[in-house]
Amino acid sequence: MAASDQQRQQLRHISAQLSEILDSSQTLGGSDDQLAEIEAALSALSTKMATLRDRKLLEFYNPDFAGDFRNILPCSPISGYFNPIAPDLRIWQEQDRVYAEGSFGKIHEGPPDCVHGGIISAVYDQVLAFAALANELPSMTASLTVKYRKPTPLLKPIRFSTWLEKRKDRHIIIKGECHSGDMLLSSAEGLFIMYKKNSTGN
Repeated sequence: MAASDQQRQQLRHISAQLSEILDSSQTLGGSDDQLAEIEAALSALSTKMATLRDRKLLEFYNPDFAGDFRNILPCSPISGYFNPIAPDLRIWQEQDRVYAEGSFGKIHEGPPDCVHGGIISAVYDQVLAFAALANELPSMTASLTVKYRKPTPLLKPIRFSTWLEKRKDRHIIIKGECHSGDMLLSSAEGLFIMYKKNSTGN
């Protein structure tokens, strides 16, 4: 059964609150009693949520994303609005390029006050794939190379830009860069393979 508009709104609010909880957990402190109270509250919530699991209301893929790429994979850990670990990024298209802009929280931390490199790589994987889709070339990642030039700071505005570099038959090269202000933090190049059409041409 598909989620109603109200259920989608409620699930999105739940995801946002869980994201705040996860971020807070990374720097949480307090007395024994305070931590015990939080532990008990979360245990009760976990038990309550467990009784409602395996009743998924959200679709895996949404082709009608209305210009907002975060709607394509609603539960993606990188771009989904309904996944509490997804970074807070706005992802959009301008002409044949795709951009992602926002910031990363403490749940994405690797080195002190910096984003884990694996998170950056995962975001590249997602937004490069979106660039292929924006060029009407739906594809799967075959390889991805990321060059880290500077540490990516937490809690500061970050901007990814991606573009189609080259296409040969079903093989597509897409490149991207990540900046903080005018500073280049990293760059990426991905090889993508277009989906094969089935025998009916779809």
